Amino acid sequence: MGALGALAIASPIIAFLVAYVALVLLSARGAKAYTSIAVMILVYALLSSTSRQAEKAFQELAHWNDIRVFVYIFLSLFLAGLMREKGLLDKLVESTSAIGCRFSLLSVPAIIGLIPMPGGALVSAIALKRKFFEEARVGREEATYLNYWFRHIWVPSWPLFQSVVITASVFSIDPITVIAHTWPATPAAILGGLLVAWPLLRGVDCERPHKSPARWLAISLWPLLALAVLFLASRTQAREALGGIMPGYAREPMLTSLVAIVVVFLLLHRPGFSQVGRALRLASRPTIHLVLFESLYFKNMIIETSAGSSIAGLVGSGIIPLWLITIIIPFILGLAAGGENFFASTAMPLLLPYIASGSINWLLLSLAYLGGFLGVMASPVHLCLVLTSEYYQSRMSRTLAYVYVSVILSLAIGGTLLWMAWGNNGG
Repeated sequence: MGALGALAIASPIIAFLVAYVALVLLSARGAKAYTSIAVMILVYALLSSTSRQAEKAFQELAHWNDIRVFVYIFLSLFLAGLMREKGLLDKLVESTSAIGCRFSLLSVPAIIGLIPMPGGALVSAIALKRKFFEEARVGREEATYLNYWFRHIWVPSWPLFQSVVITASVFSIDPITVIAHTWPATPAAILGGLLVAWPLLRGVDCERPHKSPARWLAISLWPLLALAVLFLASRTQAREALGGIMPGYAREPMLTSLVAIVVVFLLLHRPGFSQVGRALRLASRPTIHLVLFESLYFKNMIIETSAGSSIAGLVGSGIIPLWLITIIIPFILGLAAGGENFFASTAMPLLLPYIASGSINWLLLSLAYLGGFLGVMASPVHLCLVLTSEYYQSRMSRTLAYVYVSVILSLAIGGTLLWMAWGNNGG
């Protein structure tokens, strides 16, 4: 029965690398995302988990922490479907197209990326589908990469992301203080993305609208702007006051905000039954929820098999320089689990004694965050990647090839910027 019957036969990191290769190879041969992820899970389970760990990882899916993600994705997709049915997503795309086609293809994911919701790249993927494939005639893998990468450029510099909040908690500092030192990773990600995106979009052109772009942008963005305001308010003293108006907001601000905006949207725009039905069919698309289920289960497997502690020995070995270790450990953990909250909640506490021995070494902290962020971006189980890949029916292996190049470029640029900013541990 192998590892599932008794003891694991390989370390979690080795097992993950083998499983990762299996996923890439299957994807390169044209396998669907849900098939290649399922094989990756099976390979990892056989090599590195016991039957008890596999069972417990499955049981964790019934806990609110994972159920919440399914609810987020359903509500986000439902809202995106309603916005599409009422023309708001088209207005967003067209308002940015007034500046230029290439600008629109890159800016729409970036704008929606200011709303940190699980699988949020699927919202911009829905908005841009016609623009990508009918007007710009961009390939499926290229469209998946562009939408995925530029959706996440704000992760190191926007205080609403979970990784920022968790990192701030670990080091007992304010989230604003975190991004005051990690922000150079955002221009690095933008440049690392543009260097790959611009050749892909060379010669691409679309018809420019003649309507007022500013007015269309304001109309199209109101649900997203309202979400941003509510999310930001949850980090202030207004949280308790809003909790008195919206039951559940004080405890679950993001989820409550999504519900509130969906209800307000329905009341304001009054979509017909057929429009609501199409939005519900999008929100309940079986293959989307299948890859979501697989990704969450794999994340639980990584946690149950203690992947973080399996590489803890690197810290005290002395073989690898500390600055490099602070990049490697968050990168590997981000790569394995595909979630920014995971690298922040596992790697940061592991590195805490080395980054903050006395005072905080801002260079090491920012390098650790850069490594975790880019590891998550390269992960084959990142929700935004697997959901966009499934929606656009693209091959993940080819999409990942573009992602890898941007990761390498962003690491080189980001590392240089961070060294220039915090090399003397200023702050």
